[in-house]
Amino acid sequence: MTDIYKKITELNSKYGNESSEFEEELVEHLKNKFPEQYKLSLEDLKNDGSDDPEMEMTPGRFVDHIGDKGDEFLKEYEAILKKLADG
Repeated sequence: MTDIYKKITELNSKYGNESSEFEEELVEHLKNKFPEQYKLSLEDLKNDGSDDPEMEMTPGRFVDHIGDKGDEFLKEYEAILKKLADG
């Protein structure tokens, strides 16, 4: 799993998302593409005591539950970042 986190960091640098300015758009797109992982990540946040799990959701949270869809996740992540950076 740590490879995915590393790749996310590299993609953020490549597309100018170091300060997570695209985070909300990324989460929204990923939520629709990976609904099961989103639900599991929300449960984690709730279990961690979050008052507003949806507001605290980050793309990295999806990775905790991505399983064998890591490559698909990274392709989606890069495609979204590229679109947002070019937009």
